[in-house]
Amino acid sequence: MNQFSEIVARIRGIDVERMLGLRPPWPPVVLKLERNELALIRVKNRRRGARLLEAYATRTVGEGVVPASIFQAVPPSGQELPAKLRELFDASGTRPGRVSLLLPDNLAKISLLKLPERPASRKQLSELVRAQMRRAVPFRLDDASFTYQLLSGESREVGVLVVLIRKALVERFEQALASFGARAGLVDICTPNLLNLCRERMNEASRAGADVALLNRAANYFSLAIVREGKLIFFRCKSFATRDGSPSVVNGMLSRELSSSLSYYREKLAGRGVQTVFVRSVVEPTAELAARLQDLGCGQVEAIDAVRALELGNGLHLEAADRQSIAAAIGAATARSG
Repeated sequence: MNQFSEIVARIRGIDVERMLGLRPPWPPVVLKLERNELALIRVKNRRRGARLLEAYATRTVGEGVVPASIFQAVPPSGQELPAKLRELFDASGTRPGRVSLLLPDNLAKISLLKLPERPASRKQLSELVRAQMRRAVPFRLDDASFTYQLLSGESREVGVLVVLIRKALVERFEQALASFGARAGLVDICTPNLLNLCRERMNEASRAGADVALLNRAANYFSLAIVREGKLIFFRCKSFATRDGSPSVVNGMLSRELSSSLSYYREKLAGRGVQTVFVRSVVEPTAELAARLQDLGCGQVEAIDAVRALELGNGLHLEAADRQSIAAAIGAATARSG
């Protein structure tokens, strides 16, 4: 499967192909952006033995540096973002160069579209996708870049996975990196890389034909992906857009949205139950999420172990919270090999 020609060069790394199981090469340095935190990791691939996590550094950022969602206006250029990014390189001893840039899922629009039948031509497919996405975002499609991929199916109906991101946002991050000599060789979002990181465990958990899921619980959004027989059948990303950001309010919203998502899965996708849920959470303990998921009918819940297949460089020590924080970045940095 070739890289998608529709996507512009600067964001060719928003990688629908990774969701479908392919692994293009990635730079070993990954910058991960979250709402209030930036992180850098550097991984060394070795011929023998486990990969080595050579460096890890984080920096907090103020409100407005990273938008709260794709629907928020792109913040004006300022000095905080390039300064904090440069600090990450200096603190980790990393030379500025080509990097992978991971954005929060909710800075992209990710959609699973259903079409009654496969269009007769690529042009017709493109027109149908553009028409549906034009209604899904409150800005011009000319101001965004998107890519899509037909998903295989057994019936006449076909699914289309679409990923869309605003050009101005990527340009802002590119400019911040370029100010000190770095460049975004690839740009992607978090959850596809968590899927990549967990692929082997997800395959093991689904050998008996059970559906499995992955929950990415970030500070101001969550993403839920459900996989059946190795195929993505459901994806939802939801921002917590509330002025009252108290844990009780956000947790209540999360429970309602998860319940709604799982109801759709059962009623519309012939879901017979999610056997295992793999969880990455930077907000609340996995045990609390496990109780909530099991109350909603899910089976086993397993915390994602980001560094299970890595060795730590000299002087590096990662707490449990650190391992959850960098999980997607580890998935991106190690995606180049099987």
